[in-house]
Amino acid sequence: MNTIRRGLLAVACLLISGVGSGMDMDWRAKVDQPLLEALQTLTQTEFMVQLDARADLTPAATIDDKAAKGRYVVTALQQVAAESQGPLRALLDARGVSYRAFWISNSIAVTGSITDIEAIARLESVTQIHWLQPIPAPAPVTVEPRSATAAKAVSHKAAEAGVSLVRAPEVWAAGFNGQGIVVGDHDIGVEWTHPALQDKYRGWDAQSRTASHDYNWRNAFGATDLFCSDPGVPCDSNGHGTHTTGTMVGDDGNGMQIGMAPGAQWIGCRSLLDPVVGLGTVPTYMDCMEWMIAPYPIDDPDGADPAMAPHVVNNSWGCLEGCAPPVLDDVNQATKAAGIVQVVSAGNDGSECSTIAFPLAVYEESFTVGASDVDDNMASFSSRGPVLTDLSMRTKPNVTAPGVSTVSAYLDGEYASLSGTSMSGPHVAGLVALLLSSETKLIGRVDDVRAIIENTAVPLAHGETCGGTSDADIPNNTSGFGRIDAYEAVTRRPILDIATAGNTSGDALEFTATITLPDDAAIAATGLVLSLDLPDGATVNQAESAATQPATKAAEQYTLDSLQPGGTWVVKLTITGAGSSPVLSTVEADQVSAKAGDPVNGAASAGGSPPTGSGGAWGLGALLLLIGVAGLRRR
Repeated sequence: MNTIRRGLLAVACLLISGVGSGMDMDWRAKVDQPLLEALQTLTQTEFMVQLDARADLTPAATIDDKAAKGRYVVTALQQVAAESQGPLRALLDARGVSYRAFWISNSIAVTGSITDIEAIARLESVTQIHWLQPIPAPAPVTVEPRSATAAKAVSHKAAEAGVSLVRAPEVWAAGFNGQGIVVGDHDIGVEWTHPALQDKYRGWDAQSRTASHDYNWRNAFGATDLFCSDPGVPCDSNGHGTHTTGTMVGDDGNGMQIGMAPGAQWIGCRSLLDPVVGLGTVPTYMDCMEWMIAPYPIDDPDGADPAMAPHVVNNSWGCLEGCAPPVLDDVNQATKAAGIVQVVSAGNDGSECSTIAFPLAVYEESFTVGASDVDDNMASFSSRGPVLTDLSMRTKPNVTAPGVSTVSAYLDGEYASLSGTSMSGPHVAGLVALLLSSETKLIGRVDDVRAIIENTAVPLAHGETCGGTSDADIPNNTSGFGRIDAYEAVTRRPILDIATAGNTSGDALEFTATITLPDDAAIAATGLVLSLDLPDGATVNQAESAATQPATKAAEQYTLDSLQPGGTWVVKLTITGAGSSPVLSTVEADQVSAKAGDPVNGAASAGGSPPTGSGGAWGLGALLLLIGVAGLRRR
């Protein structure tokens, strides 16, 4: 708790330092107060310079394709950095100081003196100068001895207890195991040759038994890494990153089912260094977060390709001091804008309130995860909200997941049981992979993915009150929306049903499409589109919609802005010239892939009998699909 109190005190000092007569005109007002104090005794130190120019990333929200969304974000950020960093870089070059420029947040990391800081702060384009320090990542709360866990692992022939609790095996049985999805592990590294992980590594070709680490691995420390002999090859000097990756995707094919999404692939970036605890800096974090948005070949950033970015990134670390919060917030916002779900561990500073106190866990854009055990009790170590360090009083965490005595992969091909919110986050990242594999149209739709997981979580009875919220409030500052439920999240994603019917009168076909969203859907469906494939020569003479919002005709497409759970959208059309040819229809939404209605053949119903597969009744195909959905929706 001393660390948290120091953080709160630092925030207070920063707030106070900006107040006072004429202070806003002084270059010192742009500099973190602790940095100014430190430079009274330090000759040089590392600091982050933040510039005022900002890229407008809001248009990315209107881009459906995730790769295109990522390209827009990267291009916008790089363009602003290139246009605005020139004067500062020229100053730094002239002074002969060491620096590294970033585009994911318009900022430059510098190693310099107090005179360098003064010269930099006097530039009009500079908004703030933040102190950077090496910082310890939160270590697991407990680690069982590896000799004891090895025996436990050998006899472990079923899905890991936490994976089973959140019902991931039931999702696998329904046909979704993360196939086609890539998860990113931003941590201390990964032992990529581990039996539970090697076949899941995107860089591994099982047929040729060869690996390519381009676009799949990044070591932010490069040649300065003393703990990895070759920075171009994935490594883990601690075991922490191997463990978190295992919880996301691990499966050795021989009964060790430790991962939530064993059909997904993983890539990794190492931004933590020390083999005992894990030390990182803001520049190494930013290095990995730039790479995650646009991975590139080993040591070739010019080859960055947003199409190679993961769909979800797990961050089981926390920035405790010297974190440059505005810079890390920029980075977090850019990651979300690029369509990547940012899963973040809440921290292990509980059980007091307002212990979720540090980046990245404090941010709105982070999907923050607390820890519970397999009996659905809150872990005492799990950090609680509300967020006080930025004075937002934001409710956190978002959800909880198993994080006590979690068995997963470890060093030297072994397994270990660890506890901590570091173990909870990967359960959620793995769930994201399951959800995206069940419906690819959710890819890149970060808010929808988060809302589905939140709205299907299991509320926990913990008896605590933090920030005015108790377990009667959903969400609350202890467990958020509750413990995740993978099966509920996947089966209660938006799934549209379409029933088509038709009757003929002379040459006219009265066509009706009825689109419904189940009442237990976790979120609304938006951007609905009903498309018709009319026979040659057929035309729509009249359209009537019983939807709450009027449908808009565009060619043979009709649209509706949104459909709430339990809602129905009825579109009635009068079609002439169809003859005996069938009228085909499909419906889709922002979150739902296209689904076909039964063909409606108007001529077949001449004389008043309903056409095959219509007339108000479900066709065989729709009936079979409903039977399948009903089976999948088993409670």
